[in-house]
Amino acid sequence: MAITNENATTQFDTSMEGGDIDRDRIVNGDVLPDEYFCPICRFLLWDPRSCSSCQNLFCRKCIQIWLKHSNASRQCPFRCPAYEERNCPPSFSSLLSKTKIKCRNTSLGCTEVLSYDLLERHENVECKFLTRTCRECMQSILVSEFDEHIKIPGKCSPCPIQCIICQLFIEKHEFQDHFRQCYQNRLANVFQQFNTQQQGLTEPQATFALTAEQRNLNFCRTLFTTVNLVEQQRQNSRFPTTLRGIDTVQQARNRGCGHLHHIYLMMIFILMNWRRAPQLIWVMTLSSFIAASVMILGFYVICLGWASKHIYLGIGYIMLFSSLISFVIPYFLHCVTDKWIIFSMGSILLLISCTMRGPLEAYELDLHKNNAIINIVRCCFGIVVTEVFLLLFRFFFWCSPMYLTAAILTFVNVFFMIQIRRTAGMATNIV
Repeated sequence: MAITNENATTQFDTSMEGGDIDRDRIVNGDVLPDEYFCPICRFLLWDPRSCSSCQNLFCRKCIQIWLKHSNASRQCPFRCPAYEERNCPPSFSSLLSKTKIKCRNTSLGCTEVLSYDLLERHENVECKFLTRTCRECMQSILVSEFDEHIKIPGKCSPCPIQCIICQLFIEKHEFQDHFRQCYQNRLANVFQQFNTQQQGLTEPQATFALTAEQRNLNFCRTLFTTVNLVEQQRQNSRFPTTLRGIDTVQQARNRGCGHLHHIYLMMIFILMNWRRAPQLIWVMTLSSFIAASVMILGFYVICLGWASKHIYLGIGYIMLFSSLISFVIPYFLHCVTDKWIIFSMGSILLLISCTMRGPLEAYELDLHKNNAIINIVRCCFGIVVTEVFLLLFRFFFWCSPMYLTAAILTFVNVFFMIQIRRTAGMATNIV
């Protein structure tokens, strides 16, 4: 049955997949050979696949999960060297098609007994007792009654949601504020612990040089785990949200959509939530700017690390790079206006953010998500700050001769390169 109500689509889990058929649902299932049942889930084989080595059959879904979570060698459950998938033999498919199975909704009143091939369509489309699981109260509701379940007050009582951070069960209408507070407290604790470690160091400088990289790596891992809590919460239980179109984007991600299609869906997502477009654009652009800055900084550090190991060649490359930068940037600023730079940079950052696949529910954590004026001021502030930096760049390159700019850039890069080389040498001496 087609669902036209958008809230109903969001509230109900409409995906039903065949499988999970035990012997009790099969006519004369007690005499059915064990070869008809998946060795992983122990239910009747559904959409079976065969291992090319041992010829054993598995449910398609079961073997995919097994290969994903078992090991890197992709062994089948019977320890074949490398699992290579084959389709189910036609002779066995013919035997399966003759199996008679009771509808899964027998307990609700359905008396249909169908063949293997017709069962999935009946249970997903034709059955008069078709049910869906309400994501709010987690009850199985007849499709014919789901409109009534949604619209009539008191029919649907949302279950409390468990916060993945503090493990408490919170009522749905209070969950967003609670999770936001828990999330901010966790982030604050991560940064506080890192600052305490940095300020409380009593070891010699050499020991600090030896362990600094390790501490920074641990901090980055902890920070990434904390940032990923929103995605973990979404997977653990449905995250309450007022944003429209999240399910469409998430379904496309689950299907493995390409970047262009994902960009298109994210643009539609922004338009569907046009009242909050300033907030979405601000957060998306800022997040992509931070991600791009971290990547550029990481690449810069890697290049300096390489230069510190090849000192003479590295200095030569640094001088060449500094000379090119001191020539290219003034020429670029001379040819292009600030408005074009700001517009292009904003558009590129927005497109980059549209390719990122973080949890969309994270936008609900913004304290000013519903304040359009503050979000517009944020966007304007970002434009003004960018304009100020461009003016400072223009002023610097206007006042400074090209050779002086190249000399300053060379000195700064060589200084950082020597610091990296010295730090690496101190760590090596300790080891």
